[in-house]
Order: sequence, then C-alpha cells, then structure tokens
Amino acid sequence: MNERPTAVVIAAGGLGTRVAGWSPFLPKELRPVQGRPGLLHVLEEAARIGADRAVVVHHPYYAPLIDWTRQVLAPGAQARYRQLAHQPVGHHPLTERMQVDFIAQCGRYADITSALNGAEHLNTGDICLAFADNVDPSHTALSKLMATASSCAPAVLAEPFSVQGAGSHGVIICAGTGPDRTMSALIEKPDPVRAAQLATEHGPENLRLLQGRARLTSELLRYLTASVRQATSEPKLSLALADYARHDAVCVVTNTKTMIDLGIPDAVE
Repeated sequence: MNERPTAVVIAAGGLGTRVAGWSPFLPKELRPVQGRPGLLHVLEEAARIGADRAVVVHHPYYAPLIDWTRQVLAPGAQARYRQLAHQPVGHHPLTERMQVDFIAQCGRYADITSALNGAEHLNTGDICLAFADNVDPSHTALSKLMATASSCAPAVLAEPFSVQGAGSHGVIICAGTGPDRTMSALIEKPDPVRAAQLATEHGPENLRLLQGRARLTSELLRYLTASVRQATSEPKLSLALADYARHDAVCVVTNTKTMIDLGIPDAVE
C-alpha cells in the first residue's frame, strides 16, 4: 500500500438534476446517510488513507451553502457546536487533520472539469478522485483502491457486473485474469438489452461497473487536460479514461461493497 499522504479531489460540481424536486434547496452531496451528510462520509474516507489535503469542487449555485459547510468542517468546529449544545465534546474527528478547501467549479460543465479544477488547485502530482454523490458508509472505498492498485498506474474502483446496475454505470470490459485486471474498453450506461449482450459476449466475470473513485496520475491528468481542449461536446471522465486505456494501462480494482448514489430518487432511507 502507498503510505504517503495523498491529496484528494472531491467532485461535487453537479446540480442534482435527477432529484430536482429537492436539489435546488440542498446540494445532493449534503443529503444525510445514516444521520450524517454524505460529504462528511467521503471526507472520513479520505482521512482513512492519511490524506493531508482535500479540495471539494462544488457548483457555483451552492456557494452560500458552501460557506456554511466550510465553517462547520473547520478544525474545532464540531467541538464548539457540542459545547453550545451542552453535549459531551468527545474525541476529535480524523477529518480535522486534513486541510479542506472549497472551490467553485470553473469551465465547461462536466465531471472531468471538477477533476481538473481540483488537481490544478492542489498543484501536486498524483491525486485520488472521489465523487461526493457516491457514498460508502464503511469509509473503505479509497483504502481499497490505494491498497490494491499498482502505485505507478492510474486506477479505478469498480463493483461486480449486473444487468440491473449497468444502466446507471459505466460498464468496464476487463483484460487479464484474477485480481489484477486492466480496462480494455468502457460502455457508458447501456440499456438492458445492450447490457445483456455484453454479458453474453464477454462473460459477466470479465465485466465491472465503474464506481465513483479513481487514482489519477500526473501523466493521465495531462492527457485529460488535452482531451478537454480538443472536445467538441461535454467531456466525460469515464470515456476519457477508456480512450487513455487504449494505449496505457488503467488498473481495475474490484470492490464488493455497493455505494449509495445520492443522485437517485429514494436511494437513501
């Protein structure tokens, strides 16, 4: 496992159009999961891998709410709240050990823009990328990614294939055998008929569903920057990764824990 502290970019640049009934009033990344905002779960996940810095790239529409979020996530803020509420202060959360910055997304609207905005702000080498609307309540997704993938290649986290889940994920066609798999191709959110065809053509054991975690190397970030400049339509990170995988390895790490998608109606009870 790579023990070096790692910078984490948290992509929160969407408007929650799939849950438009309530998302104009609350960023979907702040939707509660097990009684806590989804974003806090992702920050705790970053803290688990020893990250010393994290940057949250948010949609400009939510700037006033982000000012409040920045305040309540500041070092010592939770202790101050508990004192005001006459509650036991307890231990300091792991997230207080990180420097957490919030920046508004700037550029063409797309998930790839959030990744590049965050990497530019951090001005560092390799980064971990986490999508804030994909929540893992166990806080182990990034740890799984960092522990399993080769330290010198880009990597993505993915769950086992299912026809039912394919319509809301990128479907990865894997090369290799055993735990060491690489991305051969990717089909973005196929309909059930196409998903069933993929299972027949490649075998379900050779397919994975892309999850919202990735490790992006400096070389891959340069490639993504160039792909955005050349794109004539809205660029997607998943498709750019698939293009990159045609000539360079992208590791695929299998995660058996299903994440909660905060952008799906009724995804959280």
